[in-house]
Amino acid sequence: MKKKASCILIICCFMFFSYNICAQQQPQINYFDSEPPPADAAVLFAEGIISLKNRWEEKITFSPDGKECFFGRHPDGGNNYFKPKLMHSIFENGKWSTPKIAKFTDNKIIGYPLFSADGKKIFMEQPIDNGAIARIVFSEKENNTWSEVDSIIPNIKAKKGFGLAQLTKNNTFYFYDRHLYNAYSSKFKNGKYSKPKLLPYRINPCAEFFISPNDDYIIFKPLHWSNPFHISFKNDQGKWSLPLKLNQSYFTKNPITGYGPYVSPDGKYFFFGKDGDIYWVKTDFIEVLRKKSQSNL
Repeated sequence: MKKKASCILIICCFMFFSYNICAQQQPQINYFDSEPPPADAAVLFAEGIISLKNRWEEKITFSPDGKECFFGRHPDGGNNYFKPKLMHSIFENGKWSTPKIAKFTDNKIIGYPLFSADGKKIFMEQPIDNGAIARIVFSEKENNTWSEVDSIIPNIKAKKGFGLAQLTKNNTFYFYDRHLYNAYSSKFKNGKYSKPKLLPYRINPCAEFFISPNDDYIIFKPLHWSNPFHISFKNDQGKWSLPLKLNQSYFTKNPITGYGPYVSPDGKYFFFGKDGDIYWVKTDFIEVLRKKSQSNL
């Protein structure tokens, strides 16, 4: 009887610690008090706070702990890709601050933000030369303060520069050539970026992309802007699967298309920009399409 009780106690302890570990890995994020979206249709996100009328919002990103939010906004409205401002909001005392231009950008023209997987850096895209060229810039957080903006120069040349920078948990750095519309990967080690490698033809050329923090899937838009987003999964050998569409075979209303794809740190929601606003939908489709992808191997 004592042995049985001991086994039950051990199992209960294991379940308790496992639950706490999972809870720590999944941040509880308040999405501006927005009602969670449905699983099969995208809806407008945080209307009147993030998505404003007569403005143009682009990519949104949340810190891994869910306490900070950045997104791009074109203050003069309209589809003006050359004048984005980086907006910043902090979650304190149970509520989000009113989004304001991030102090560390010094009011520079900067957009397309994305947190690194560890939350210590934020990567952005900065148009220069009147928007003809873009470059990758970043800021690091030290002592709860974001550093001045610095730039990253990939070890290849590009006529229109680079953008869409991301850093995953395994220190793989992804970025985009704005001229050739190609995505690249590079390894970040000892403070340096290795020589970039072109992502495979199944993904390139593309117009937009988002890499999961675990580096196990990519959501991207094939080059033509009218296309819906696609998703491809990486197997244990590091090879990408045939892409699958995020289309009406899963979503009941409209195909999921737009710009600025992004999955929240808790893995629950997929965000994207469309017609100047931010939309979101549950990420149930990812595992559905993962299984479909595996069945096609």
